[in-house]
Amino acid sequence: MMMDDSITPKRNGRRSIAFSHTPATNRKNRDSNIGIAGTTPATMLAPPSLKKSITPARRGRNSNVSFSDDMGQQLRHPMLRLVVGMLHRQFTSRGLERADARSRVCAFGIACLAQLPTPERGEVLRFVADMCESKVSSHRLLGVELIGEILCQGWFWKDHEGVGRSADWTKFTPPVSDPGEEEARGDEDARIGGASEGAGTDGSSSKTAASPSAILLAALQGRLTDKSPTVRTRVALSLSEAARKANLAQEEGRNLDGTIIATTPSKLTDDEANNIPSKALTVALCKIGTSLVDALRRRASTDDRATVRRSSIVAWLQMLNLAHRERREDFVVSGLDISALCRLANDPSVATRKAAADALTRLVRTSYESVEYTSQASSLEIAWAHTVLPLVADAEQTCVMKAVEFFSVLVIEPIVELGNDTAEKLKDDDDNAKYFVAWRILSKLSHGSKEAGGSRNASGSLVMALQKMLINAGKDSKSLAKNLFRAVYFSINISLGIDQCNSAGLTMSHDDELEEDLFDLNTTAMRTGAWCLLDALTSCLASNDQNSTKSSSLANSSLNQAVRASQIDSSFLALSLKKLRALIASADVPYDKKRNLAITSQDLFKIIAKMGSLVPLCDAEACFSDLLHDLESFTVSIDLTSDVINALIALTKRKCDDSGMDVFGEVKGWVNGLLCCCEAAIESCISSFSQRGVISEDDEKILSHVLYLIGDLSMVGFSSQEESSRLSTKQKDVIPTHREPVKGLLIRPSARLVHLVKLMLPNSMPMPSSAANELSPTPSGIRAHAFIALGKLCLRNESLAKDSLNILARELHHNSNSDPAVISNCLMVMGDLCVRYTNLGDKYLPYMAACLQAGEGKPTEVNRSSRLTLSFSRKTNGYSLIKKNAILLLSSLLLQDYVKWRGLFIHRFLAAVADEDDEVACLAQTALSGPLLEKQPNLLCNHFVGAVFVFNDCQAHPIYAVEASSGGGTGMSIDFERASLAGSESYHRRCEIYDMMLANLTDEQKLQVTARLVKEILGGALETGGDLSTVCKLPPVGLKKLTRLSSGRIEAATNVLTDTLAILTSPEIKVGRKGVEDADDDLASVNGSKSDQRNIHKQRLLSKISRKHLMEIVMPILCNLKSVLEESRSPLLKNLMKYLGYIFRSFKSEVQENLANNPTLLQELEYDTRQYEKHQKQRERDSILQAEVDTDECAV
Repeated sequence: MMMDDSITPKRNGRRSIAFSHTPATNRKNRDSNIGIAGTTPATMLAPPSLKKSITPARRGRNSNVSFSDDMGQQLRHPMLRLVVGMLHRQFTSRGLERADARSRVCAFGIACLAQLPTPERGEVLRFVADMCESKVSSHRLLGVELIGEILCQGWFWKDHEGVGRSADWTKFTPPVSDPGEEEARGDEDARIGGASEGAGTDGSSSKTAASPSAILLAALQGRLTDKSPTVRTRVALSLSEAARKANLAQEEGRNLDGTIIATTPSKLTDDEANNIPSKALTVALCKIGTSLVDALRRRASTDDRATVRRSSIVAWLQMLNLAHRERREDFVVSGLDISALCRLANDPSVATRKAAADALTRLVRTSYESVEYTSQASSLEIAWAHTVLPLVADAEQTCVMKAVEFFSVLVIEPIVELGNDTAEKLKDDDDNAKYFVAWRILSKLSHGSKEAGGSRNASGSLVMALQKMLINAGKDSKSLAKNLFRAVYFSINISLGIDQCNSAGLTMSHDDELEEDLFDLNTTAMRTGAWCLLDALTSCLASNDQNSTKSSSLANSSLNQAVRASQIDSSFLALSLKKLRALIASADVPYDKKRNLAITSQDLFKIIAKMGSLVPLCDAEACFSDLLHDLESFTVSIDLTSDVINALIALTKRKCDDSGMDVFGEVKGWVNGLLCCCEAAIESCISSFSQRGVISEDDEKILSHVLYLIGDLSMVGFSSQEESSRLSTKQKDVIPTHREPVKGLLIRPSARLVHLVKLMLPNSMPMPSSAANELSPTPSGIRAHAFIALGKLCLRNESLAKDSLNILARELHHNSNSDPAVISNCLMVMGDLCVRYTNLGDKYLPYMAACLQAGEGKPTEVNRSSRLTLSFSRKTNGYSLIKKNAILLLSSLLLQDYVKWRGLFIHRFLAAVADEDDEVACLAQTALSGPLLEKQPNLLCNHFVGAVFVFNDCQAHPIYAVEASSGGGTGMSIDFERASLAGSESYHRRCEIYDMMLANLTDEQKLQVTARLVKEILGGALETGGDLSTVCKLPPVGLKKLTRLSSGRIEAATNVLTDTLAILTSPEIKVGRKGVEDADDDLASVNGSKSDQRNIHKQRLLSKISRKHLMEIVMPILCNLKSVLEESRSPLLKNLMKYLGYIFRSFKSEVQENLANNPTLLQELEYDTRQYEKHQKQRERDSILQAEVDTDECAV
């Protein structure tokens, strides 16, 4: 390749890159070399110019990078100079936007570098590092790709990491982006790489001490914040491959085909060096491990491109594995890593979700090698159980397959491996970690399913995962179910210390050492996890007995067949129940241990309800007697009551199968007997505290148990298809099933019992024993349970529901002073009645909607004497519980079309987005921007302009009336009273709602909202009548003398105009922002998919339409409004000029052309722009000075 002096690179020709590291050949040198023997035209190779965003800073940096005279003399052979120049040209050739072209150039460059001498090789490496700072995206992309390949080459570590071999790099500093370049590209984190390597231990600069590997890694890490997503993705992939090579080398204890050569002292020969395990790459990565892990975590969590997030997760995982393998405490997996991976497991991108799930699974498996059980391992197991396993219910099938695969590897395979040798394998301390990890994960699922909202994510996901595994097993599903039953059976007996034989007559393998402490960490986890797995397995198989729509593999694996094939003795259920009851009743067992036993008991009752038909008859009768006695004595805890009743029904059916008795009659008999016991207990308590004149804690505890039991007993045999108006005991149109043997049984409590339940509803009860017949306050706990019991009674009695709706609505009224738990229970009952009797509950929707702002205007301290256990959020009161339940309940009703948007319902929902409690605000935002917006995509767009008037309480405007009457409906209209968003003090809360709405609008909807805001609000201000027009014409003083409007109406109209101008000035309403950003990326149009390219073109088109609308429609209205405001000297002129200045800064040339006939306004805008820029620069200087002061203070 030759260049004549007259040939210069053209702008529209080859993209050139200046390599200042190549010896420059000026005219004097070229002239002196002409005619010298051995001189070739290659000496006249002219270096092109490196395209940098900031030239002065680049020139300053070049002075530190250029060759010294001695180094220049090392390039003696002209052919080597030709090769170096050729590589420079190849690395900056055209067409590098295409992946195949980059792959060829990269392979060619690596092959050439492997053959070059060390000085020339170092020269090319410095040039490659400099490519990462190029302004051209394709150059940066190839640069990071080359660095990734170079770091995995053996010759690099052999040549440049040995003792005394890094001298050639002493005058090269790590590439650090300039502040101006960071601002231009948005690379706010570009200094991380340089900062981590640029400071020595004494705080001084280490320009001369930077190693080649540190320089290349710093250049690579600095591009993690590149503006091009393709470059960011390639950087993450390069880092991932380098970390993978380091992990693999350390794992195998040898060099990988000579690709990584260990750091070798000069006294060792090359042969000796080749036999030493590689450490150079590992050491280099560990030096920047902390900053690199932070950068990768931040990139994976915040990047807007799915490919970048996924690649960052892979590299991030490799670095965490490296920290674990090297025992580096400075960047080992932390709580930040775990929480970030949990969020990414719910990422919208399928690839990102799978990568996060894979990362969590691999991190959990690293605990196999740990001797101690740490809090970090516990957090990883909890995270896996509640984020990875729920992916089995993902909408994307590939995610489901991955989650099932991870579940099989981490949980099922170790448990199946236990088999009959459970005790022997658990004693092996060297190989039992994977078994205990599996049990601990299952125990985390069991604990999580007992929490609020946890059943669907925990136990429900476990059942679904088992179903998927049985389906995938095909013909082997029977064998899998049998092995699981046997492993769980032996684990349960060991964890409870039960000695027995299986049905085959073989003595179970047992170990006395494991029985010594039943509450050891691993034994407790095994017991809880085994019962949890057995509950899920029986649920999965029991559904096959009555569901013929399952796949053939599942249909062949019924519960009865699996139990018989496993040859386990079903009497272990009765023995387990006896052992658990004894442990819970024992005074030697600590209270905190009994809580775990109660969780295990709950799983046991669920399993008895499903396996009751397999229990031996004598055991069934004994269990039935014990459980019925516990219910009659009210010793069963509230959270176990429902499961105990279901277990009793299953045991009753088991007894009836042998005796031939009617199941309905037997169940009805003991249910009515329990109801009679409840009636007697209530009367006894009422008589007791009537004599004392006060309700004791013991009375409250008994009444709570009784009321809860009444509600559960009334729901025995309930079916949503039954007709509540029928009075027959058995519903003929409801068919019982194997799993629900008494489905259709109608339980009718006595009128006396219903009256006693209603007696517990008021705030106070009369005390007949007192002389003046005084009232005693009813404890909130009793009232809360009484409303739940009443609601369950109403579900099976329509006439009772009609009489009770007013009572429930009274508790939801804003004037109610009831405890938040009571109001929350009434709200939930009202929601169930809306589903059961839709025609009855519709008119009470305003009371339910008002719960979204429950507690507004009330004191924060509510009923401190209540003994209810409620968890309140920070800076809020107990009403946050009501708001959360209201959001969830109303969202569910809206999605199922039981209620409709009407009146100001949507505005109440939007007001919850700005709630003082962050949890309430996030929940409301998630519901609105998620399922509700998906169901009605135009929901926010249609109500945006109306929200401005409603939030500011501008009731005089016609738009407010339109919003209040929207939706129709047969019930009362939903108002916006006590929402407290009006006034200047709530301006920031309103802006929070506006920003949320704008963030969830499409570009087309933003155009529509902008047009409506300008036309109906700003254009309405120019009309002759109306509050908006009146406010614009009012002077800043003497308002009451010049208008008949009240101060409230004036403030409302003023805030409407202020909010409108603030919304229009917000950057969130700008159309086509993403398309404008991608327009500067020369890789987006080449590497993006067709759909991405269409989206970019669409956004650019919409941006042009928006610009045209601003110039032709908006600007004339703003100019006219400015004249009106100037004439009245209105304070709104400041907000208007701020919006005009925003438009001028965004579209300067268009505004100058549009305002050519209005030079005064144009001059004002130019002056305001200069002042704005001056103010921004001053703020930047102040922030820099403040940062320096903080740094100095920290140093001191």
